[in-house]
Amino acid sequence: MGTSPDALRHSAVVAAPDHAAGRTDVRRRTGVLLTAAPHRAVADFAGERRLAADLEECTAGVASAVVGDVPIIGETVTEILGGGKRLRPLLVLAAAYAGSGERERSIPSGVVVELLHLASLVHDDVMDEAAQRHGVTSANARMGNVRAVLAGDYLLARALAVACELGRAEGSLAAGTFIRLCDGQARESAALFDPARSENDYYAAIEGKTAALFATSCRLGAMAGGLGEEATAALAEYGLQLGMAYQIVDDLLDLTSTSGTMGKPAGHDIAEGVYTLPVLCALRERPELAGVLARVRPDGVNGAPADPEAVREAAGLVRDSGGITAAHRAAERRTDRAIAALSGAAGEVGAERIAMLSDLAAVLAGRGS
Repeated sequence: MGTSPDALRHSAVVAAPDHAAGRTDVRRRTGVLLTAAPHRAVADFAGERRLAADLEECTAGVASAVVGDVPIIGETVTEILGGGKRLRPLLVLAAAYAGSGERERSIPSGVVVELLHLASLVHDDVMDEAAQRHGVTSANARMGNVRAVLAGDYLLARALAVACELGRAEGSLAAGTFIRLCDGQARESAALFDPARSENDYYAAIEGKTAALFATSCRLGAMAGGLGEEATAALAEYGLQLGMAYQIVDDLLDLTSTSGTMGKPAGHDIAEGVYTLPVLCALRERPELAGVLARVRPDGVNGAPADPEAVREAAGLVRDSGGITAAHRAAERRTDRAIAALSGAAGEVGAERIAMLSDLAAVLAGRGS
């Protein structure tokens, strides 16, 4: 049962009118996005005008699905949509372009994954007590935890509603994906400030919290593009491995980039007790790092925050170790696996489309180099 972009907007429970000013703003932001390497990789294949129009429809669909009679929901989405890269809708569209490229199902599929992503961001910010998201004040800092949780729940509900309009398989996939997101976040939360966290534990957590949604984005796009089961499964595996590589690189950037680049303080993960792959690799090489990390842990009795000097020292030890190189190599291996997975779709998809997806994987995983 297909759902056109117009039908999607009109069927939303709290649909808002299509304001010209809002459309202009979306178009401007999309134009900026198209200068980024991942978007260029897809635009070079599909055409810049086509990709821009589809991304604009996805963004408009997200806004239309949640704004209207519930002001705090609309405010949350409007602020968050002001930033971000729209990578999950981009993956949906890229996978759909690998097939028929029909917009009737790919646009609402892009809306589904972006709504799931936004819901997870709002909930993550509540758990992290984050003050900013994409360079703007986070929902929880702006409206308090109770309202932010409500906004996140609403975003999730709308994602599931749109997915169910597409069909039973899409609805089930969206629900299962959010379960995996929660599982990944729970695994991460269970290992906070634990220097004994294993690499397997790390991989299990990022597979749930990041890679699962990448896989679902590619699967939904392949389904929207009318690809067969074998090609669809191959693209889902491509998305899973790409999501793993993306998260490893993101964790590296937390240690090697400036706060202005990342939109959060450098070493933020260490301060929050999230010991990522470069930290875990560094711990094997530099045992003294464990003692520094012990000083990072906040004082739960007196409510003291993480010691910023200990955070800087720990981040410096990681940067001076082989942990950075080891994590880079792990990201490269996952990227290679993502590209190799595309061989399962080559018979149906064709060389030109495989090349586009391979280029997309390369620039996504290499964006920190």
